[in-house]
Amino acid sequence: MVILKALLAAMMTFAAAAIPIGQPIAGKATFYNDAGYGACGTPINAATEMLVAVSHTYWTTANPNLDPLCQGISVEVTYNGRTITVPVKDKCPSCAATHIDLSQAAFAQFASTDPADTPGVLNLTWKFVSSTGGGGGRTGPITGLAGKCIGAAGGNTAGGTAVDLYSCVGDATQQWTFPGDGTIRTAGRCLDVSNSGTADGTRIQLWDCNGTGAQQWAYSSARDLVNPNANKCLDLTGGSSADFTVVQLWTCNGSGAQKWTVP
Repeated sequence: MVILKALLAAMMTFAAAAIPIGQPIAGKATFYNDAGYGACGTPINAATEMLVAVSHTYWTTANPNLDPLCQGISVEVTYNGRTITVPVKDKCPSCAATHIDLSQAAFAQFASTDPADTPGVLNLTWKFVSSTGGGGGRTGPITGLAGKCIGAAGGNTAGGTAVDLYSCVGDATQQWTFPGDGTIRTAGRCLDVSNSGTADGTRIQLWDCNGTGAQQWAYSSARDLVNPNANKCLDLTGGSSADFTVVQLWTCNGSGAQKWTVP
């Protein structure tokens, strides 16, 4: 049994090495909005979650749930000067090697998904990246105005705790993990839009991770943290850099109150 496990691990390591990590690919992207279980064996909702299905040509194991593509691999997509990174969660049986099938939520970061507005196909550049860096995700502070950190208000870790700006003091709740599934996490909970709201001023809080669109975030090349469900940005209330300023959801406007540096 030990030998078999070692052999399996070696095979997966070899297959992972075969994924062209970091190699830019000029191709095309379409979108889909299926809900159910993705090829990696986890529940997905492509209408609301940030994810990607990649060509069947890259899958190397008989059981796709065990494929190296499901072990912390994401796709970095660039179109018209904008870049997002989305985790591989599914397989596209009909896609050629250069073709990716983005979730509707991810595609909407670049173009309309209304059939009346777009043909639903984009010519763009993409590449595979390791979303875990071999260590379970990127972890570190999220800093905004005045170089201050956001964290759980008062260091409280209970569900429903507000998220606010404060001088970086190394508090545990000022350390955020980006596991590669679109969520941003601290203290075992997710950065969440209260009640899945979409209105300007909606409260941002910590909440139990539940896979909903309220907990999906995309970091843009313009340093915005966008909630695709609302198509709005993480924002400092009143544009203030004062300690205890709470964060909220707000229409993206390019202001410094919406610019963030992430791990």
